[in-house]
Amino acid sequence: MKIKFDKSDELTALLELEIEPSDYQKDFEEELKKYRAKAQMKGFRKGKTPLGFIKKMYGKSVLAEKINSKLQESIYDYLKEQNIDILGDPLPNEGQEQLEFDEKNLKSYTFKFDLGISPAFDVVGADDKATYEKTKVTITDDMIQDEVESYRKRAGEQKPTDTTIEENDLVKIQAEELDGDNPKQDGWASEFVISVDLSEEDIKSTLLKLKNGDEFAFDINNLEKDRDEEYVRKYFLQVGEDDEDKDIGNMFKGKIIEVKRLELAEVNQAFFDKLFGEGEVKSEDELKAKIKENLQGYFDKQSTSLMYREIMDRLVADNNIDLPEPFLKRWLKVTNEGTDEAKIEEEFSGFVDNLKWTLIKSKLSKELGVEVDPEELQAFLTEKVRGYFGNYGYAGADDSMIQQMVTNLSQDKQQVQSAYNEIEANKLFAAIGEKIQVAEKAISSDDFTKMVKSANDKYQQVN
Repeated sequence: MKIKFDKSDELTALLELEIEPSDYQKDFEEELKKYRAKAQMKGFRKGKTPLGFIKKMYGKSVLAEKINSKLQESIYDYLKEQNIDILGDPLPNEGQEQLEFDEKNLKSYTFKFDLGISPAFDVVGADDKATYEKTKVTITDDMIQDEVESYRKRAGEQKPTDTTIEENDLVKIQAEELDGDNPKQDGWASEFVISVDLSEEDIKSTLLKLKNGDEFAFDINNLEKDRDEEYVRKYFLQVGEDDEDKDIGNMFKGKIIEVKRLELAEVNQAFFDKLFGEGEVKSEDELKAKIKENLQGYFDKQSTSLMYREIMDRLVADNNIDLPEPFLKRWLKVTNEGTDEAKIEEEFSGFVDNLKWTLIKSKLSKELGVEVDPEELQAFLTEKVRGYFGNYGYAGADDSMIQQMVTNLSQDKQQVQSAYNEIEANKLFAAIGEKIQVAEKAISSDDFTKMVKSANDKYQQVN
């Protein structure tokens, strides 16, 4: 095969390939024989159809497939051998003549492709001359005490009470449809539980004066905040499939048949063991120290993520990287069939920033020796699966079940690539973090929360 590479400029090139019969004839003929072996046509035994007949029926498509396959393979091999990094994919040159493949007369074909060349550049802003700010959230006694109370609530129990209803109580109601002030004959009835703190203000003020056994009238559509008709019918009225078309009024009489109140867990050794494992914490002081450590770790992780995002943004903004923009716009149009030029123009700056970051990340990963090995990938996927069980509380998840899910994830190319990218990015940022100067700044948790929200809002707008 004859290959010619001509640089149009520093960022684009023309790749010309001449494929001769000797490059593809053997593959073409072998593929026709495979078709013949499988063919079962009227008048011929299976595998005995004349090759000429097979060529007449399938030759043109088989020839196109084999030439295209050889073409793609040759382009890939050439670029790799010549150490040429390209952006996007090769695009047929606009001056490429229309080719007609002739399965009866094998001949040479010439293909021309436009290439976008990956630019050469040096990264600035990722060495010891660069300074980035990292926030340090100040953990206060009030934050620690709030966390203690939160733990006590989560470990507490809901217990029945006959005293007057309070905020956060759970109230079980026996509801009966009304006709005016009286129960409706053959009216709808149901039982359900509502949370006082979620109820509408007028309902809440009524409930806070009542106790178990009391009755009150209410509009079922206005029991809890932000509940639509579908929710009301499903969870309060408990309308089944057989009664979906039933017309039910909105006014009900409710009898309070049970009130439950959260009883906070006692701060004792059993409480400590339940939270952190047996014997890990032995006193309230140790509990508070552990909570402080956990809170600091949580905020430090978020602070690090914010700093990493700032590093990425600054590297993209501060590194002037020339790109073959006309080629890239054409490539986007070809690869996003149906997208008009106006849409491409609208989103092009965001695409360019993402491409710049990809180039910077790739270059820095090579310079800093960042690699992702199979063991890291496996460990990452395993932790991801364990996170599923932690989030959804699947009891009894043994190692074999977890390993099976990891195996399933490992066979999903998209999941594996996503995991690889995340590991690579984390390792790269950690490597950059060891080189740059980091200026630590104390901040309150409230101000930090606003900072995170602002950063997330900005990220959402960009994406």
